[in-house]
Amino acid sequence: MALMYGTMHRLEADPAQTDLARGFTAEVADPAWLLGRQWQLGEHQGEDASSPVRISYRARLTPIDPIGEQPALDPRSVPAEAIVESEPGDSWSTGRRVAAGRAVAAAALAAGTPLPADPELLLTALPVPYEILDGTGFDGRILWRRRASLGLDEAWFGGYRPPAQEPADLWDPAELSYSTTFTAGDAVLTLDRHDGGDLDWYSVDADHPLGAATEPADAVELYPRRVVYPGAPLPRWWQIEDAKVDIGGYPPDRAHLPTLLLIDLLVNQSDNWFTFPVTARAGHVVTLDEVIVHDSFGDDWTLAPPTGWSLFATEGLDSRSLIVWATAATPLTGPVLDEVAIGTDEDANLLWAVEQRLRGRSVSGEGDAIPDPPAHIDAAGRQGFAYRPMTRLPRYWHPYEIEAIGGIRRFVQGRAADLSGPVAVLLPEAESDLLIDPASGGVHPTHQLEPAAIPADGVRVERRAVLARTTTGAPVLWTQRRRQPLLTPPAFPLRFDVMQPVPPTADE
Repeated sequence: MALMYGTMHRLEADPAQTDLARGFTAEVADPAWLLGRQWQLGEHQGEDASSPVRISYRARLTPIDPIGEQPALDPRSVPAEAIVESEPGDSWSTGRRVAAGRAVAAAALAAGTPLPADPELLLTALPVPYEILDGTGFDGRILWRRRASLGLDEAWFGGYRPPAQEPADLWDPAELSYSTTFTAGDAVLTLDRHDGGDLDWYSVDADHPLGAATEPADAVELYPRRVVYPGAPLPRWWQIEDAKVDIGGYPPDRAHLPTLLLIDLLVNQSDNWFTFPVTARAGHVVTLDEVIVHDSFGDDWTLAPPTGWSLFATEGLDSRSLIVWATAATPLTGPVLDEVAIGTDEDANLLWAVEQRLRGRSVSGEGDAIPDPPAHIDAAGRQGFAYRPMTRLPRYWHPYEIEAIGGIRRFVQGRAADLSGPVAVLLPEAESDLLIDPASGGVHPTHQLEPAAIPADGVRVERRAVLARTTTGAPVLWTQRRRQPLLTPPAFPLRFDVMQPVPPTADE
């Protein structure tokens, strides 16, 4: 019989010991190995230099002013994405439209003036899954817009009234992007061709640096700390780096210069980097006017940013300035309401805009069925042919042709016609707001596109609802439009004067 014994050892501190000398000696079993390891990582390449022990800086905060058309959306509290992407009518969510319609209908009935039975006042074109409410009640948004002609009291809307000033629509339907300007102090911050989505310090350009401070800000003193990251050599003796990240064991590739620079930084200069926090506020431009380092030798050093290089640089601003936006932290994004694919078809010599999703419902493939030609063509029973003036276009494909609009070369939306019958019939117009220019008033051209805005592979434009919170905790709801690249543009085999083969019928 064989007996097996297991033994467990555990290191514990001995509180009875009073001699601290052995603890400070930092004894190790193999100091030569640790010294060799430090030598491999370049930790012995020291120089007679001091270390920073205290930092004093002066910083000023320049607030970013609201856009002139929408003073209620303050960049100091509202996320920058909501300011740029909001559009008129965003406050009329589906729930508010339904609730306001019911409240006004009840108030009007109680006042003895019931609402007229007008189909144009009813709910319609609601997104999925609320389309089951279409035609079941009055639309509060329509009632608000027609309150004067209908003689409705604004008090009947209660808390469902929209804000006193609707946000401005900053979407450029020709460029498929957002454009606007902010002001901060005496500088103008220009947002040009923003595709939608995250907005940060790199999204805007300034016309010139901020002016000098009229009064110097109070100096702030604090203690710096070393920049610490996995794999960096540690500054103390007998310390070993995290074994999970071995920068020294990474094989350098001379063909990849950034890798060589990264390794050189980590193994040689990593313990020379220090960091310190700077107090800032959202919706401001923070500018460091003065930074002084007090070192361990008692000397003071005034720091200046490097010339021609900065990790966070905004075009036009001084390298001492950084834009801090109020951002939408973990926003709730709704499903895609509208989706349109746009691209150039070289074979058809057209630009196609294809509506793929409308009001949250996929319409891709709907209306694409082509009616069969007449079955009886050839009296001899042989296969016949049916003449078609052109290939029938699918329901949600909209052509754009090059035209000169105001002396500018643009892709202009046209109306395709169904020529399969004896009389030409125009196909329905575009339904998505992404393919309609509100400034056109429904008159040609209802929508036009800048050719430079459409890349060779095409673009996909989406529209969805986004919900976030301001810095005060208040909810903010807006509709985001966003353009994204396509892998290939939409194409359609458009042909004219087509003879379509028709097989003989079964009784022939």
